[in-house]
Amino acid sequence: MIKAKHLFALLAMFLLAGCVSKVVEQPHPPPLMIARNSEGVVTMQWDTKPGWYYTIFYQDNPSSNWKVLPGANRLRGTGKPLNAQDRVDPKRSPRRYRVLPEKK
Repeated sequence: MIKAKHLFALLAMFLLAGCVSKVVEQPHPPPLMIARNSEGVVTMQWDTKPGWYYTIFYQDNPSSNWKVLPGANRLRGTGKPLNAQDRVDPKRSPRRYRVLPEKK
């Protein structure tokens, strides 16, 4: 028969063996500030963190697939704001944009 103190030690060993000591930082997309001028130039700016990479995606309409904005793929965060630009036809409806952060 197993004594209570041995059972407790065995149970503690199994519980502690599955513990994870590394904290995983989840990505939180920063707010994307967007300005569009009358000539169709869209300027985006967002805050960054060192060690993170940022990709800007755009969508021409709500039912289309998200696409990577050319020139805005895996931009390295420095702790300072980053900028990206897009040029669109000013007569078209505006594109939708989002930023996706990822840890290196």
